[in-house]
Amino acid sequence: MLETIDQFIDYLVTQKGRSHNTCQSYRHDLKMCVAFFEANGIGSWQRVDQYAVINLIAKMKQEQRASTTINRTISSLRQLFRYLLRRHEIQVNPMDYVDHERVAPKKPPITLSQNEIEQLFTIPNTTTTNGLRDRTLLELMYGTGMLVSELINLKRSQVHLDLQILQIQGNSHHQRIVPLGKMASEWLKKYLEITAAASSDYVFLNARGHQMTRQGVWKNFKGIVRESGLKKDITLQTLRHTFIADLLNNGASWQVVQALLGRESGRENYESYIHFDSQELVTVYRQCHPRA
Repeated sequence: MLETIDQFIDYLVTQKGRSHNTCQSYRHDLKMCVAFFEANGIGSWQRVDQYAVINLIAKMKQEQRASTTINRTISSLRQLFRYLLRRHEIQVNPMDYVDHERVAPKKPPITLSQNEIEQLFTIPNTTTTNGLRDRTLLELMYGTGMLVSELINLKRSQVHLDLQILQIQGNSHHQRIVPLGKMASEWLKKYLEITAAASSDYVFLNARGHQMTRQGVWKNFKGIVRESGLKKDITLQTLRHTFIADLLNNGASWQVVQALLGRESGRENYESYIHFDSQELVTVYRQCHPRA
């Protein structure tokens, strides 16, 4: 069963262009399922039926797993069995008879006011290289809505300050254009100039001159939040939520925001059929983002 998971993950990477983090989540969920199935005498995916999956869900509920965790596991199994069905390794998909768990309505995401943004962003000591790096990261996270994984993998060759854009390689192996606001461009230019002699092509480097890690970004960010004195439960995702909220509050449509974030699915299904060229996205961004 574990070998099948390896083959499935390879398929997701090579054929579907799924990100490393997405594939790791699939792998984690499916290995947990295998442990449960094998403990109950089921040694192959062909022997997994709807009742085995229902028993797995019941076990997860007994362990008081969150509904979101259970649904993620169901989704992982659903994708795996679709893969096996296409390969004719199973005749019936047991997930056709399994529904997702009901999830309580989500609380509105935490966002920051412009005063709180300023309070947070003035914490890094920009007279130092690392402080300048951290301020630039903050400006880019809020100014572009980029994921941390996209930022730490950003290379100098993808930065076009003359055009005020970044060229980002998405998870599905397609490139997208990310507009840069005035503030983000200015700070990025300063940081690139002070690190011009670095041997690495990655933009954001740690103190040893190597590519930053997600853990490194998160550790520094927690220190900045703590020093700012802000009482909200602020995470890196808060800056992305604030990016979205500010664009929407200033008149950008959901379709434009999702295109800027590189999302392929829309708020509603029909929105995935609406496309914008790069110039349209840049124009709306310049009109709607507070730091553009």
